[in-house]
Amino acid sequence: MRLARTPLNFLARWQQLEYVRAFTAARVAMSHVGCMVLISGAFGLFRRSELIAVGGYRTDTVGEDFELTVRLHRHFRDRGEPYRIEHLVEPVCWTQVPEEPRVLRNQRDRWHRGLWETLWTHRAMLLNPRYGRVGMLALPYMWFVEGLSPVFETAGYVLVAALALTGHLDTTFAAAFLALALLYGVLVSLGTTALDVVLPHSPRRAVDRLRLLNAVVTESLWYRPWLAFVRLVATFGVRTKRGQWGAMTRRSFS
Repeated sequence: MRLARTPLNFLARWQQLEYVRAFTAARVAMSHVGCMVLISGAFGLFRRSELIAVGGYRTDTVGEDFELTVRLHRHFRDRGEPYRIEHLVEPVCWTQVPEEPRVLRNQRDRWHRGLWETLWTHRAMLLNPRYGRVGMLALPYMWFVEGLSPVFETAGYVLVAALALTGHLDTTFAAAFLALALLYGVLVSLGTTALDVVLPHSPRRAVDRLRLLNAVVTESLWYRPWLAFVRLVATFGVRTKRGQWGAMTRRSFS
């Protein structure tokens, strides 16, 4: 059996780190408290009868997997029927991630526009006790953390740059805050990669773990600021680019 390896391409490596955080930590936690609102399209299994009952996938959104998951929650909650939407950490699935900035930018632009399309479509669920933890916890998180975080993050970068240019920046405080933010990001990523190590599909060679460690350290310096800007642009392009998928070029597994 071919051993798992950490990608040589930096973009692919940073995405591997994102996937590790999402699938071994974040979604496990959301599933545990009944707040699983996104079953990724490439990795989802649904009961056919229930999928047909809610009308299947919509074709007028670029975030069809997120929209379907939220719609299923809404369907069962409206009818007062018991149901379960869960994330299972045991299955091993492989995906081909973009390795070029242009292709990755198009993908994340589409993902973020799809997020906003779904949130707006199901805005009546936001902070609505009728929808339990999904309405009171999961959707507020998607609105104010996943949706609006690029706006606040990019505004922070602009503000710091403006203060520095005008001589009003407290460099000691800024350096301390930056170090704390980077340390926090590294600790979170280290924690999730430590969880991934115990899984059977994790890369075992020392050189692969060192490459992933390199991604942990460098992600917050380069990848996250760039991604915040991409998502910010997507936020303001929801109305003008509605339904536009864009070309997605991928490389085959070697």
